[in-house]
Amino acid sequence: MSSLILGLGSQWMPDTSTGFRPRAGQREILDYEGGRLGVAAVPGSGKTATIAALTSRLLEQRVHGDGPLGRRGRVLVVTYQNAAVDTLRGRIAARLRERGLPATGYDVRTLHSLSFGLVQAYPGHVGTTTDFRVLDDAATNALIDKAVADWNRANVPVWGRLAPGEGDVYNDRWEGQWQRIARGLANTVIGSAKNLRLDADALEALSQRAAAGDPQVQDLPALLVKVGAQIFAGYQSLVETSGSIDFNDMVRLAVALLEDAEDVCERLAKRWPVVLEDEAQDSVPLQEELLGRLTATTGNWIRVGDPNQSITSTFTSADPKLLRGFLDRDDVQAVDMSISGRSSRTILNLANDLVRWTCDAYPLQAVRSRAFRDQSMMPTEEGDPQPNPVDGDGPCVLFRRFEHRHEELLDASTRAARFSTSHPDATVAILVPTNKMGFDVAEALRHLGVVFDERLQSSRNARSIVDTMARALSIIAQPSNSRALERAWQAVGIASGEGEDGGDENASRLLRSCYRPELLLAPMDDDTLTTSDAFPPVPGIHPETWARIDAFAQRVAKWLPAAALPVDQLTMALANDLLDEDDLATAHEIAMFLRRLSDEHPAWRLPELVAELSDAAVGRSLLSQPEASFEPAPGRITLTTLHKAKGLEWDLVYVLGVDAVEYPATLDDDFRGHQQHLGGDPAQMARIWMLQAVEGGSETVDGTHEGRFETIAERLRLLYVAITRARRFLSLSYSDYVPVGQRTRHVEAALAFEQLQTLYQARRTMPEAE
Repeated sequence: MSSLILGLGSQWMPDTSTGFRPRAGQREILDYEGGRLGVAAVPGSGKTATIAALTSRLLEQRVHGDGPLGRRGRVLVVTYQNAAVDTLRGRIAARLRERGLPATGYDVRTLHSLSFGLVQAYPGHVGTTTDFRVLDDAATNALIDKAVADWNRANVPVWGRLAPGEGDVYNDRWEGQWQRIARGLANTVIGSAKNLRLDADALEALSQRAAAGDPQVQDLPALLVKVGAQIFAGYQSLVETSGSIDFNDMVRLAVALLEDAEDVCERLAKRWPVVLEDEAQDSVPLQEELLGRLTATTGNWIRVGDPNQSITSTFTSADPKLLRGFLDRDDVQAVDMSISGRSSRTILNLANDLVRWTCDAYPLQAVRSRAFRDQSMMPTEEGDPQPNPVDGDGPCVLFRRFEHRHEELLDASTRAARFSTSHPDATVAILVPTNKMGFDVAEALRHLGVVFDERLQSSRNARSIVDTMARALSIIAQPSNSRALERAWQAVGIASGEGEDGGDENASRLLRSCYRPELLLAPMDDDTLTTSDAFPPVPGIHPETWARIDAFAQRVAKWLPAAALPVDQLTMALANDLLDEDDLATAHEIAMFLRRLSDEHPAWRLPELVAELSDAAVGRSLLSQPEASFEPAPGRITLTTLHKAKGLEWDLVYVLGVDAVEYPATLDDDFRGHQQHLGGDPAQMARIWMLQAVEGGSETVDGTHEGRFETIAERLRLLYVAITRARRFLSLSYSDYVPVGQRTRHVEAALAFEQLQTLYQARRTMPEAE
């Protein structure tokens, strides 16, 4: 990697400037006097600083009674994540203090906190009480899972006929596969329907127009919508029975409030004469409708975002067309913030090349028009307080090909470790397309003894605690089960740092063969019986192994009486015996998760609860940990997914797995979630059918092709986000052979990888290029 870091030691210096000098684009925004304003802000263009400066300017005008706020109005800033709320609130406060103004007169909210406040303030208008409960993600997922399971039990012939092959024949493998499909289908249909303000009955009636009952090819998307609508009905019944509402319901109620109560709209318009929306590229239909109604009276709506960084639309209700459409409206002043000081000119050029090539020459015409807004990043002018990093003499972008995936991961881990050691003042990141790849990189880094920050779906420590508790609870749930006995041994071993075998591989194997667990855990008063009598005759076992098993059995025997406790108390009792004090907060979240499950499923006993916890330990994230604000630390490697890298930057970035599987380019490529015999991703097919049906054009739309166009476009935007995380150096790589289960398969480089490599090399041979 020496060529990649050439020249860094003498040239790199951290940016310590805190001043704000508006650039072109920013100056036009700060001249805002009212009305609808759309801002397309490229990566590194100073979006947060501009929002803070505009808010402080509006509040400074308020002191004199000038501007759209008048003398009493407040600025409402709406952003996407809780972490962004804290960042924006702090930046605005700092800016106001710089101007000699009090840090008041503005509110920063997420969409959910804004909706919650509106519904709570006007319960009589929306039909709720002041103490209504909002389901968190874990509780929502649990209810969706219950609704899916209930529907599956009652509709075996329906999903059975969807199995691969002819007739009604299906096997256990299809049953497990369908359960995963149905869960994804339910999540997508429920979220999309609520954003379209459709209830389950209306959605099923919509699907009846085309679905005749049998899963014929032409009717399959409508049938999938019908299935999703029926699961939606079951889910909504469970939500209402629990006396709660989910996040989408809360936003829908807030929209209904503004739609039906004109006096409330007028009061809110006086309170917030100006609404400033951050991260508008991630807006969902309900959000756009809510903020549109909130600003209907004043018209003072500022939407800031980057359409080219919309990277959640294929798995959420976010729609990049919303911001693009707003920017193109006749009643909207559109401003481009195109100057970026984040990256070197070489990396800026590479990102611009990706946009231009896609818009002008991408092989699929439909992708050209939907992947990117045709906008370019421009370097800063001389004297800018945040100048672009200077390119070194050697190449600052590398395109690398490996034979096997494990070589790619080990190479990136080794080079990143070397870089962080030799450049302790610089930042470095490894970006991965999937959590699974991230877990493999994390193991490679640990093997190298490297200190790093992990930003995957959930941290290794949190996953380990969930897994440990699931294993320990299994013996309480099934004390006569030898497999549960082995899992409890593994829990003790993991908690003590000895690993799954507890430091004694023979003991672990022996416990699996225990045929009289009751003798081991509750020995009778019989002096002739020993620990070994609970096992089949096995010669050659060392006495120390028997002693370890005996000590383990005595420890577990002390756990068993706790089975009479409520599940949350039982969980904490085991946690206090197994875990370090620093891990008890996570254990408490696990206890609350199990308590919620127990309340929502009164008939479930401990085995069912433990099974659900075990499933969460290896699959879905159950811990409702808020996304904390994160700042890359010099001298430490950041390991993160591409999606979680958005909004961050590093001096050196490794982007792994840039292949045709992660970045499909044609309609014939493999797509994640694609079911070959169904012709596509069922959830995506259903979502597109719903959107088109509401608009009145479902009969003429090929949902499979539309879904693939959207996926191709979004993966190109994801690659754009990855490239624009790098300030000085960038490495893009892929492997010829990648693991698939227990096998490996050959994959090609992503089409975008090959095109960018060609364009980069062409620029290197043209010194006069920009």
